[in-house]
Amino acid sequence: MTQLPSQPWTLASCAAQDQRDRLAAFWLAAPEDLLPSLWASPVGEVTKALVRSLRPDSPLAPAQIALREAIGQRLRGGFQAPLAVQLLLANFLYSPPGLLRIANAQAQLPAWLLNDYLGLYEQSQQQVAPAAPQQPATALPQPDFGVFPATLQELVANRIQLNRLLGLSNLYYIDPEDQEILHELRQVRFSLIEAIERCPEDQLQAIWATDLGDRYWALVRSGIQKEAMTPAEEQKKQSVTHKLNPTAGGGFGTPGALNAFLIAMMLFEPGSMRVNDADRQLPAWLLPSYQQIFAEPIVKQA
Repeated sequence: MTQLPSQPWTLASCAAQDQRDRLAAFWLAAPEDLLPSLWASPVGEVTKALVRSLRPDSPLAPAQIALREAIGQRLRGGFQAPLAVQLLLANFLYSPPGLLRIANAQAQLPAWLLNDYLGLYEQSQQQVAPAAPQQPATALPQPDFGVFPATLQELVANRIQLNRLLGLSNLYYIDPEDQEILHELRQVRFSLIEAIERCPEDQLQAIWATDLGDRYWALVRSGIQKEAMTPAEEQKKQSVTHKLNPTAGGGFGTPGALNAFLIAMMLFEPGSMRVNDADRQLPAWLLPSYQQIFAEPIVKQA
């Protein structure tokens, strides 16, 4: 009989609370045909982040060690056996970088997984190995996401960039100290700001009803607004503040006010900017998320 869960879980809680067992169970149950897309999604990004958090001396529970050993026994039959890739992805979560090696990985692993395996494990082994004269290692190719769409209409149709936006927002929320993630998320946020500026105001409701709306709110939740701003970001912040200021001829009901407000929520910390009489000022499609996500400060779980 299937055991009913007592409470839901999220990707953020998996990493923040080191709930790698939940993610391992997810990979063991993942459909074979969806593995490449799942690995390219935020689920894969969080899995890699959890792997990178392991050290050779990281403590594992006896049950986690037993699961890792059981998976190892199954994988000795090779990677052509059923569930081999699911087992390997679950095994990653209990295997510190530098302590896992797959013989002839280029032939054994699917192409969508190979570079990440090399980056997590074989590259790490080279880093911890005793120093010896050798040629500099060739850097692994970085994923090419292409140019960020210039308009929201193009972005809605671009699954790669939508998933990139969601993945970066979740990863920053999990580890705001990661400077590479911060730098890339800032670039994506600035491009999104410019796309919102170009969008006709009467099209915003329909666009926010798509997957872009969920991605946008993930960015608002991420907490990136607390970072010190670049001059270009500060200029955008001042511009939208001016457009939302009734004493300067702006405010809700004036052209471009909703565009400016959507941009403002990406630049002001949640809870630091309130809309007076929000029930009347904000449209129905925007009000609930504003109240739930932005009106109050975001408090992370300890």
